[in-house]
Amino acid sequence: MKALRIVAATAIALAPLLAVATTPGVAHGAPCVGAGSNPSFCDECLFWVSEYHLRSPRSCYEEGPPPRPAQPPSSSVPVQLPPPPPLPAVPQPPPPSVTQVVPSPPTVPAHGPKINPLPPGVSRNAPVVAAPMGLDAPPQAVKAAKEAPPTRVNPSMDKMLQVVDFNHQVQTVVDAHNGNVDVVKADNKSLPRPRHWDYIDYDAYHRPMLYNPLNEAMTFRYFYNGAYREAYVPAGGRIVLDAAVAGLFPFTAVGESHLATGSFNGGAWIPPEGWDGPPPPDYKPPAPPEVYRDVVADVPADAKTVAVGQVQLVGRDDSQSAGSRDTFLLDDSTFAWGQINDPGSNTQIKVTKTQSLPGVGPIDNGSYLVALAALEEPGHSSGPWWPSALGYGALALAVVLVAWGLSRGNREEET
Repeated sequence: MKALRIVAATAIALAPLLAVATTPGVAHGAPCVGAGSNPSFCDECLFWVSEYHLRSPRSCYEEGPPPRPAQPPSSSVPVQLPPPPPLPAVPQPPPPSVTQVVPSPPTVPAHGPKINPLPPGVSRNAPVVAAPMGLDAPPQAVKAAKEAPPTRVNPSMDKMLQVVDFNHQVQTVVDAHNGNVDVVKADNKSLPRPRHWDYIDYDAYHRPMLYNPLNEAMTFRYFYNGAYREAYVPAGGRIVLDAAVAGLFPFTAVGESHLATGSFNGGAWIPPEGWDGPPPPDYKPPAPPEVYRDVVADVPADAKTVAVGQVQLVGRDDSQSAGSRDTFLLDDSTFAWGQINDPGSNTQIKVTKTQSLPGVGPIDNGSYLVALAALEEPGHSSGPWWPSALGYGALALAVVLVAWGLSRGNREEET
């Protein structure tokens, strides 16, 4: 019973304190000290401590823990919160002004090596190297391909789309022995003799355009800016090459059944994407490589002299030995190594190596030119065959009639 009385007395002594502490918004203090003190509560607290002989009146003088903020009464009614204030508009900087950059025109050397003419009195009498034949296409197909929408190709790309295995396709066409490619025996080799690709043009920026009037796609291989490149032209299609590097660039083209060679000139002005205006006034396209006609060439491998109808200088190949470092394009088809001879020589150039398919191979010792000079080109009829057939038929009929008339006259005389 005594313990119960002590507990009850303690509860009664602390009741004022608890009442103050649990009142929302009231500071949690002691009855006898602090912000929550009250003389009446303090006397009552001390009375009960004395009455029940508690050990210490400390509970009447110590403040409780810091008060907790009053919690609002719970409610199931949703509270409408005011919308947040709008974010301040962040000023957008004006778009940067884009200055149209016009590429500078390519630099072209003003002077280069030249092939010397023959000295006066030196004979030009030499067998002529047979020029390649072209590829025939209907005029309507040529016109349509030339006007087809062009596909822009950057030849400086190191990795270009390879649609076909070029070397394999070349070998396939050569092995087929069809009417679009010939084979020439020279330097103990069977060397392909391709056709000439005539379907090339240039736009207002001097960019070469390759168009294809054939009924099969063609892939072109050429050496440009230090590497071999390939460009694909579909049947009836056209491409434009951003060839800014000046120079003469031989190529080999192959399709399913056609094999051809040719060249294009570089030094174009490259318009920015979307540009449709003229080139800048200070752009001047480089002069095309000079074409030398009826050049007399020495072929040391066969100790022969031949005449080439058209020769152009391509450049210089310092990887070759002395006497083979000048490079030429012969009849806009055959790539050759050799040298330009001195002005007093009996020949204008010396040819030590030739390649009938530029950039593809094989390479021979120059005998290919001698073999071409020895070819007897088949005669081409100037018209259809049927008028001649009718003429010969009429002549034969006349002979028969004359013979029949003579025979009849003889029989009448005998009778």
